[in-house]
Amino acid sequence: MAAVPNGLKCLLFCMGPKCLAVVAWVLEILGLASLVLGIVSAFQNDAVGLWSTEWFLIAIALFILGLWAWLVAYAAAKE
Repeated sequence: MAAVPNGLKCLLFCMGPKCLAVVAWVLEILGLASLVLGIVSAFQNDAVGLWSTEWFLIAIALFILGLWAWLVAYAAAKE
């Protein structure tokens, strides 16, 4: 990250590594909650707010966003 100018580092890591790590943790918890709702919805064979496929897709998206936030927090902490 030495090639990134100091003015752009604020745009990349504006929240700080600690805040980004908390955001990553919250996204992972929400992903687990939506995964559980998807399992319950599939078990009941009924819509629990959404159908099970939508809950699983939301869980995958939240896990990917959580991983991205954690990687950005890790990169910001190394700076």
